[in-house]
Amino acid sequence: MKHKLILGLALALAVSGVARADIDVGDQRGNARAVMEAAGVLQGVGYKIEWHEFANAAPVLEALNSNHLDAGLLGDAPLTFAAASGVKAKAIFASGYLGNGLIVGKDSSVHSVADLKAKKIATVKGSSGHALALQALADAGLGEQDVHFVFTTPAEATLALSSGAVDAVATWEPYISFAVEQSQVRIIADGKTYPSLNYLVASDQAIATKHAELQDFAQRLAKARQWGADHPQPYATVIAQLLRLPDAVAQAKVEREVNLPLTDVASIRNRQQDTIDLYVKTGLIKQRLDAATLVDSSFFTAPVTAANEARKP
Repeated sequence: MKHKLILGLALALAVSGVARADIDVGDQRGNARAVMEAAGVLQGVGYKIEWHEFANAAPVLEALNSNHLDAGLLGDAPLTFAAASGVKAKAIFASGYLGNGLIVGKDSSVHSVADLKAKKIATVKGSSGHALALQALADAGLGEQDVHFVFTTPAEATLALSSGAVDAVATWEPYISFAVEQSQVRIIADGKTYPSLNYLVASDQAIATKHAELQDFAQRLAKARQWGADHPQPYATVIAQLLRLPDAVAQAKVEREVNLPLTDVASIRNRQQDTIDLYVKTGLIKQRLDAATLVDSSFFTAPVTAANEARKP
């Protein structure tokens, strides 16, 4: 099947008269590259993939908007925030992500989300962690005005928690698992209650000029995500090596985030619309967007094939 997929891509390009094009992909802390390498789905690719590592979604989106990247890995919340600012990009692959969370220090007096009233929460503005915090606060009867958000980078956020400069951090993997392992932080809300979407997003220009390559890459990513869920131990081993994480942190990251591929476009758009509406309600964006304009359905036509097409453990 792998050879058929590559052959199909080559034929599609030959018929269109377009030469095979390289693609530049922005990753976040081993979001996609690690699982794709572990699963072996990058073998035999008929185009060159240039990987670029970023700490969070904001610089990925900036690079996409300036056409320095063709595609990048990020969540539904950052895509919402960016689209409201005029970034021209669309989701071309989605997986269900449980790796966001709200953490507090091990000796903190905060034991529930309700205890965060009048407290400081560090997060990346417009991030998936920020969205989780807003959802959890709303369920606890609190609004954004009832807490003090401190906007910073993921690494600086966890450092601020360790120093006592903030009372909680809304972040994602592997920052959560690393903080649990190194500082014994406690998780008071996580993605099991507040799941999000993890996207492969491509710029409008790349979609127009490199559709076949991006379609092939998205299908390989889908196979790798499924393989990672089915084979957490070998996946964690590669994560540990690539990100230089302790084995326990890598294993916890893999187990917490899940990341199973999704193909139901209607469901994806509904969940994306929920995030858009949350950001409108809280004033993070001013105008309501239509989720259908942020998800390119042409990339979701091919089914996700079984994980046995990827490398055996």
